[in-house]
Amino acid sequence: MNPFVSVIIVNYNGMDFVDETLSSVLASGYHDFELIFVDNASIDGSDEYVRKRFGHDHRLKIIRNNGAFGPAKARNIGARSARGKYLIFFDNDTRIDKDCIQILVHALENDNTIGSGQAKLLRMGTDRAYDCAGDYLGPLGFLIERSKGAKDTGQFDYIADILSAKSAASIIRRELFEKIGGFDADYYMYLEETDLSWRVWLAGYRVVFLPQAVVYHAFNTSKKSLKRHYTKYWVRYYGSRNYISTLIKNLQFKNLIVFLPLHVFSWLAMAALFLLKGAFDDFFYILKGIFWNALNIDVLIAKHRYINENIRKLDDNMILDRIKSKDAAGDYLRKIYLYIKAGL
Repeated sequence: MNPFVSVIIVNYNGMDFVDETLSSVLASGYHDFELIFVDNASIDGSDEYVRKRFGHDHRLKIIRNNGAFGPAKARNIGARSARGKYLIFFDNDTRIDKDCIQILVHALENDNTIGSGQAKLLRMGTDRAYDCAGDYLGPLGFLIERSKGAKDTGQFDYIADILSAKSAASIIRRELFEKIGGFDADYYMYLEETDLSWRVWLAGYRVVFLPQAVVYHAFNTSKKSLKRHYTKYWVRYYGSRNYISTLIKNLQFKNLIVFLPLHVFSWLAMAALFLLKGAFDDFFYILKGIFWNALNIDVLIAKHRYINENIRKLDDNMILDRIKSKDAAGDYLRKIYLYIKAGL
């Protein structure tokens, strides 16, 4: 008998995508699930559309928030009403293969060392170009994508340990999700799934890439470009803020004193390059994100202490040996340069 599963999709102004996303989930070959659609106070009519288009399906539950809470808090709201053994998160701009849910569930049912997993994410509308095959931790404390946008030729078609499972297409044991505190709602957006995945590792479970489960993602494609759908403020401010917070919260002190100075210096160098380029907004947003951590260091230390006292079961080095990228620091510095040159 298949376990009951809760699929959670957070929506904010997703009119261009929700039909395809929900249709693919409701057409899944896996039948024992509920679909929890959490709307973050959309103003484009997408939540009303979902009620009219899919409201007749008994598997669908719609929750409308009274504000744009961000994906981290909204996913937690969805999870609180979930009844499934597993929580599966899809973004509202995805299309899933018919057997995707079955494969995700089967993997966790048959390996109790896996706490969370990510499906193979391909860019929608492309010739099987990768969106993400999971992330490693880079030498400067940034995420490094395993696939780096490569074409899918089967080179990642094996189950592999990763640091971070993208919540655009991920699964986690509900009991574990609740035990480690769910998503940190203070993140609002960006890196919230990395922080969650890190705590999965600290709790003694693995996070893995599950390539047989396939999901197509509109993110960073012609259907949903970065510049049109994601403001520089979000990318710069929440990027710098939440990266630093994640390191402070989850690393032991012996590794924090190694990673954090290099990481903060990298952000400062990035801000300086933006300033030299005349991109004053970018410069300001990054500094604002850095100083948010300084102003809230007492809160972050309290979270660090809680994680170490109540969640951590493994020493950092036992985890880093499995999820740290072998790329040199220079490789990531080149990535930073290209990031700034592109302007987003």
